[in-house]
Amino acid sequence: MRAIVILATAALLAGCTTRFDVGGGEWTKPGTQVPEITLDEMDCARTAVDARPFPDTIVGGLADIVAAKIQDVKMSRDFGRCMSAKGYQPARG
Repeated sequence: MRAIVILATAALLAGCTTRFDVGGGEWTKPGTQVPEITLDEMDCARTAVDARPFPDTIVGGLADIVAAKIQDVKMSRDFGRCMSAKGYQPARG
């Protein structure tokens, strides 16, 4: 039982929360400056968070971890779609 709690905690700490990089360096669009990119990223991040499939998780334990991961995947996908719809391409490393 202790091993399950440790694994669940590790999974939670490993990144079940979406973090959007809104510094203007992850997406590109010809003729667009960093401040405009950042504003569009912030708008898309807000849209993605508002469209979360679940409210904040409060059930506890593994159920919260699974729900948080589902939210993470959906928000990342929604963010990418929003940026693409605005004419941006992912920046190449």
